[in-house]
Amino acid sequence: MAFSWVTRNVFPIIPLVIVLLSITPLSSSIAPSSSHFSPTDKVTKALVDQLCSQPSIYKHFCVAWLNSDPKTFTLDLRGLVGMVIQKTEALGYKNLEMTKDLARTTNDPDLAHSYESCVTYYKLSIRSIKGAESFASTGNYREASNAAFNASNSISTCEGLLEGKRTPPYVYPRNYMFERMCDIDNVFAHLLAL
Repeated sequence: MAFSWVTRNVFPIIPLVIVLLSITPLSSSIAPSSSHFSPTDKVTKALVDQLCSQPSIYKHFCVAWLNSDPKTFTLDLRGLVGMVIQKTEALGYKNLEMTKDLARTTNDPDLAHSYESCVTYYKLSIRSIKGAESFASTGNYREASNAAFNASNSISTCEGLLEGKRTPPYVYPRNYMFERMCDIDNVFAHLLAL
């Protein structure tokens, strides 16, 4: 009895499934499309959008940051990587000075200790970003990516130390912006390393 139900209800569907599988290749729906980026690719708004759409990048920040600088569209991808690393380094130095000042001026000993630790993490992060800049300038994008990743990790540690503490309202956004910039450095360099 069960066999007759199967022959009546399941077997007529099998040819349809075979036809559908032969028409729709599985690989087209499973494998993501990937683009290969070259250091000599000219930077355009479309390329910025494509780069900023990579996983782990906050797209709105990335697009606004890059589109706000007219120099962006005069560069090739190699130049763009160099530019974002230099801008990241500049903000790192500003944030380092901000954190040093906060460590000197706070009356809370626990917060002062956290700021002092963040000074150390900013120094490590800036050293990593300088390494990323050096590696990128020689075309060693894999190591540039690794160095930018290390910079991001250092700042994440600093953010963790300050979490839940009474810091001035500008501290979190500045640290977070620097971390986002490190992530962009990491991803852009990684794309050229592929």
